[in-house]
Amino acid sequence: MAISITDKRRVALAYDGSEDAHKLFDWTIQNVIRPESDHLILLSAVQRTNKPHAAKRSPSPDLPMLSTTITKVDEAIKETEHQPTARERLEQMSSQLRKQNISSEEHILWGDPKVLLPRYTQAHKVDLLVVGSRGLGVVKSVILGSVSDACLKECPCPVLVVRHATI
Repeated sequence: MAISITDKRRVALAYDGSEDAHKLFDWTIQNVIRPESDHLILLSAVQRTNKPHAAKRSPSPDLPMLSTTITKVDEAIKETEHQPTARERLEQMSSQLRKQNISSEEHILWGDPKVLLPRYTQAHKVDLLVVGSRGLGVVKSVILGSVSDACLKECPCPVLVVRHATI
């Protein structure tokens, strides 16, 4: 007998589009998700920007850096145009989950993940949030702030922080 979605454990996965985040997705399916009793919520927080083409992209550390020469700029733009959007990535992941009989939904949150992830978990009664940790180190973490640290401090639900070296 199938469990109603309202009775399932609501597990949210923070996804930023990076290769480590995709590994975290796979790791979460293998180690956290119980297909028969869990509902996976895929969340991608995308920073707002004034650049129209950049708003379509999920933040990803592997996007090419722009150079000052016109040729290099054109090459970099062509490369980023072939990157899937945050919505496309989440839909691909959701399709993979359907094939494994795991119920899911996907949401793009526009703004700072340090603010929006805790807010989402509270508003949508999430039972567990899974986030990755890039291991920025003390100095970078203090200067840049850490999404996982913010979630640990602000989320009303348990937060599972998975080090990138673990996956």
